[in-house]
Amino acid sequence: MNNQTFSRIRQLVAPLSIAATMVLGISAQANAINLGIASDYNIFVLGDVNQSNTDSEGKVAIGGNVTFSDFYAGMNLPQDGNNGDVLVVGENLVFENGQVRGNVVYGGTAALTNVTLEHGGTPRQDNPIDFAAASQELQALSQFLGGLEATGTTEIAYGGITLTGSDEDENIFHLNASDLSTASSFNIDVTPGSTIIVNVSGDEASLQNFGFNFNGGIDQRQNVIYNFYEATNLSASGMGIQGSILAPFAAFDFNNAQINGNLITASLTGGGQSNNYLFNGDLPDPISETVPEPATLAGLGLVAALGVASRRKGKQKV
Repeated sequence: MNNQTFSRIRQLVAPLSIAATMVLGISAQANAINLGIASDYNIFVLGDVNQSNTDSEGKVAIGGNVTFSDFYAGMNLPQDGNNGDVLVVGENLVFENGQVRGNVVYGGTAALTNVTLEHGGTPRQDNPIDFAAASQELQALSQFLGGLEATGTTEIAYGGITLTGSDEDENIFHLNASDLSTASSFNIDVTPGSTIIVNVSGDEASLQNFGFNFNGGIDQRQNVIYNFYEATNLSASGMGIQGSILAPFAAFDFNNAQINGNLITASLTGGGQSNNYLFNGDLPDPISETVPEPATLAGLGLVAALGVASRRKGKQKV
């Protein structure tokens, strides 16, 4: 499902629950919501950001106030033509020494000192992203994914974590944050091309000084999402994270490390680097987990009825 459809669904069914708002499809072919508006952004932060001496290879969107110094936004985006809105800030922007390979957009004020806007980029005051709605959608998505049952097996031995799954389409795993804090290696052995969802429980999570390995050396980082659905504090250092992070409730302290995927958090500090390997897997459609998906949606009356049915069925499961 593309971002336009994702946004349209929210407008049509706003009175329904957040989860139903996110997931109702337009046809039977709609089977994945992915990351909504955040899908196209290397960094997507719901609150404030303070970063220095680093870069994002892809686009950046931040809902709160931003302080950048010696920062390069969109470093690996195409050099021919304008890349559109590369840095979007919901509130105020203070940016010293850096480059943006496209437009800079800010909702409040902007103080740009020694910042170069490349390839025809321009600054403007605007609010192209509804960050409040994005926050609700991403938080609901994170909680939904966190409630899915594991389909693969998890083995932890001598600090090594090994996730094994054989499903051709989707493999789901569960870990505790405490497992990550003592990890020395992280191994994923699944069917090549399948989507990998790693749900991590716990309020505090720390990733330090361990490496990631995929079975057979196959690069699957764009199919992996690490979902910190309970974390309010998250940190990473001394490592290269292979995959995307979904942590919409977490303040992320990101230092001496890099992420190869989407980075979605509540706030962000530190000098961690973000590489533009955007998530390309297919996340499950929550509505198909609760009620049969209709062949067509004839109108809002049917949409609302499905939303009510979904909520009632959810209550029966408790």
